[in-house]
Amino acid sequence: MSGWSASKRFAVDWVDAKVAEMGEMSDTIFGYAEPGLREYRSAKLLVDFLRRQGFKVEEGVSGMPTAFEAEWGEDGSIIGFFAEYDATPGHSQKPVPWDEPAVPYGPGFTDAHNMLGVASCFAAVALKRASEECRVPVRVRLLGTPAEKLCVGKPFMARDGLFDGMDALLAWHPGGPTTVLGEVWPLAYKSMLFNFDVEKAAGGQSGDVSYPGALDAAVLMYNNVNTMKEHMPALTRRGGSINEFIMTGGQCTVSTPEFSQVVYAWRTNNLADQEAISVGVERCARAAALAAECRVEPRLITAVRTGLPNKTMTGLVMGNLRTVGPPRYTDEDRRFAREIQKNLGLKQMEQPYNLTIIEPENAYGAFHPADDVNEFTWHAPTARLYVSKALAPVQGFRYPRWVESALCGMGATHRMGETAAKVLVASALDLLENPKLLSAAKAEFKERLRIRHEKPLVPEGVKPPVELRWPEWVDRPGSEWWIPPTV
Repeated sequence: MSGWSASKRFAVDWVDAKVAEMGEMSDTIFGYAEPGLREYRSAKLLVDFLRRQGFKVEEGVSGMPTAFEAEWGEDGSIIGFFAEYDATPGHSQKPVPWDEPAVPYGPGFTDAHNMLGVASCFAAVALKRASEECRVPVRVRLLGTPAEKLCVGKPFMARDGLFDGMDALLAWHPGGPTTVLGEVWPLAYKSMLFNFDVEKAAGGQSGDVSYPGALDAAVLMYNNVNTMKEHMPALTRRGGSINEFIMTGGQCTVSTPEFSQVVYAWRTNNLADQEAISVGVERCARAAALAAECRVEPRLITAVRTGLPNKTMTGLVMGNLRTVGPPRYTDEDRRFAREIQKNLGLKQMEQPYNLTIIEPENAYGAFHPADDVNEFTWHAPTARLYVSKALAPVQGFRYPRWVESALCGMGATHRMGETAAKVLVASALDLLENPKLLSAAKAEFKERLRIRHEKPLVPEGVKPPVELRWPEWVDRPGSEWWIPPTV
């Protein structure tokens, strides 16, 4: 790291000294395994840490109990970071080198959101410490954004102005190849809830046919969408996707359900396709309600814009990534990975992790995500770093999902977070100490906005869906998952 400024060296050294603490916090959130909009203890852990470090924190922003905004500093440019900390239902896994869920069907991590928020918080604090030590004026802002898996947190926070005023935003995400996104960002995303209520006719009968129930309407809608999606160009010819989740089927055991809820979510590479699918899905819902003699009430859950790239920011972060390099795995990390390979019947590798750094122009295509991180890109020049903890590829073989989940609770994820925090804080200090670089990023941002400008898609008055029956622990702080084991 020769040639780095004193402030960058100080910040990176500070992160090095805090690696053990980062790992402990990541492992704690791994154990909490709280899914979207229910990340109560995970958010509190990060909030308490930031307050101890001198940040002012406002909790419960934008109507979401697990969303927060943290700030430090009074002078200088505003550099933004963000935290995610939600687990994914169905991904429970113990940190062991074989397939063993901690809780059957319970939540867990594959893409290490348990470390995502932690590393961002440590990067933000490292920037604060470097500012104090090296007299670099800055205002640090960190946004705690819940429910990334539902793409809910950021669209509501963006609509409410919480992303306004930043001079630059430094984003990162675990997994994928180790790289920085280039011109192609994650897909746009939209989801809607459809409530079906029975509207009883006189006597509740139609001739000799029993009155259909609301669960029938949900099933009919499922069949309608499954049939009609073959005729939606946005899905068949332009790389979109759609899926569904029955939130409640009425939960009746002795009578016909009078109420059901089904959620549909779709991903597209442009907003015109997003709206076209919306029209088609809503038409399928109305047809199902008509056939089942129900009333249907659509409700917007969330809507995410596409991303606005920034070459200046991408080049800056990529340069620091090349200097910092891939994660520095320990002998213990490698032994754990080899044990996984052994248990899968694979040849154990001398270097079992994927250390490849991919250039931005080649980054997209290795994965095809939808993500609400796009929301940041319309409010400030943004770069998105990816740091991998993946095992080295084996030709003709795909590692099972539990492998990624197990690694989330181990040292490989600690090393990944260390790398991310260093690259983020180094890039932030470059922006602060080289005003021409920040000016170039902002000028590019304004020019791209002039050519293409997408406004927040969540209308005023729409509330975040915090009260819906999302998967969660039956009793907090979380000893029983809502889906019982089958044995």
